[in-house]
Amino acid sequence: LVPRPLLLAAKACLQAAALLWALIWRVGGADFMLVQNPPSIPTFAVCQVASKLRGSQLVIDWHNFGYTLLALSMREGHPFVRLAERYERFFARRASFASHHLCVTRAMKRELEVNWGVRKAHVLYDRAPHFFQPLASREERRAISDRLLGALDPPSSSASSSASSSDSGDSQRPALVVSSTSWTPDEDFSILLEAAERYDAMTKGLRSYPKLLFVITGKGPLREFYREKMDRMQFEKVAFKLMWLAAEDYPRLVSAADLGVSLHVSSSGFDLPMKVVDMFGCGVPVCSANYSCVEELVQHDRNGMLFNDSEELASQLKALFHNFNGEQENSRLEKLRQGALAASERRWADEWGKVATGIFAADKKNI
Repeated sequence: LVPRPLLLAAKACLQAAALLWALIWRVGGADFMLVQNPPSIPTFAVCQVASKLRGSQLVIDWHNFGYTLLALSMREGHPFVRLAERYERFFARRASFASHHLCVTRAMKRELEVNWGVRKAHVLYDRAPHFFQPLASREERRAISDRLLGALDPPSSSASSSASSSDSGDSQRPALVVSSTSWTPDEDFSILLEAAERYDAMTKGLRSYPKLLFVITGKGPLREFYREKMDRMQFEKVAFKLMWLAAEDYPRLVSAADLGVSLHVSSSGFDLPMKVVDMFGCGVPVCSANYSCVEELVQHDRNGMLFNDSEELASQLKALFHNFNGEQENSRLEKLRQGALAASERRWADEWGKVATGIFAADKKNI
């Protein structure tokens, strides 16, 4: 068998050749070349060569650090990971590499300027595109969630099947909790399973608490591992559905949710979870795993809540869904929803116009 580092090196060489050919011979001339990072290998080297040959200014849009993602599939300190970090830092600190740098958090801006040698980085927050939209009322959310869930695939496990169907005589609607995941090691899904177990134990037999239906979307390497764990779990007031949705169905599902959950903790500690951006675009409050810079997006007790472990997440679920099916929506959940609705007013086009348009317009005058 060929060692994985050699396969990765060969793949990078093939990608470099294909990318260089595309940028020089297939793509028309442009004043700017905008490159999102990651990936940085082989993109940084190829784009610098192509931009010089084409006379374009290079702009790097930092969404994360590529070497930290590589460390998830190898190990921190692996020679290949160290080489990837040196490569990424080498290009970042070269004054001639890029004319401008964009990044997704203030924390990343500080990191780039203080520790990576970038002269100046501009913070351009990710915001939801226009097709993520809030629903007008609680009744509309419930109607759409009932219609969507009735049309979607059956539950993913036997435990889900027994828990998700309504008991005869029990007219209470389950609360819909949505999460999306790539099922990778930077999201510890066991936290959500443990929180679900705790919620189930704490609310068993209490009619003032609804059943929770967790709909988890996405594909990835750990999906089957956690599916098997769910199959072995028995719940009374919790259900799970694992599914892969068409692109047009996902925004509709999110907009119908009562709550979102994010387990993303960032491989670098400097990026923000896109799933939360999408949820806020639909006006859906979020319980998010807490890490170094997430408060730039999720403001605790304003548009969501931050948790450090499964016990905190279970307590938050219990607090937010008390009297969920009463005539008046839980005041704490409603407060968070209002905060999420306020966040939904800020859109990608607004953020781009505020930050990036001035950069490109000003520099184009000087070309």
